[in-house]
Amino acid sequence: MHPERKELIRHALSFDIENINTYSGYKGDLIVKITTKTKEVVIAIRKFALSLGIKEVVVKQNQDIEQFEIYCITSDENVYDLKIKELLEEIHSEHSATDVWEGVKKK
Repeated sequence: MHPERKELIRHALSFDIENINTYSGYKGDLIVKITTKTKEVVIAIRKFALSLGIKEVVVKQNQDIEQFEIYCITSDENVYDLKIKELLEEIHSEHSATDVWEGVKKK
């Protein structure tokens, strides 16, 4: 687990939170989802996450049940590198390396 995610989880556990989950999202993003009912907790956790250099912090408010969901998103560099390398190899094996826009006249 990435050190930023570990620190974020430790920090979040010191607050009054309802739930905390970690999982992998789309394209290998690693997500920490923290659920709380306190706006002050949202502000503190969001500020701490941004200070750690977390890629993205999104807060969703569910007014029906008076609950906040904080999504802290980091990228898994290993997954991204693997997908990009595989994609590039596939593209280059199927297509020539020449630029298809080369020689196209501008209107």
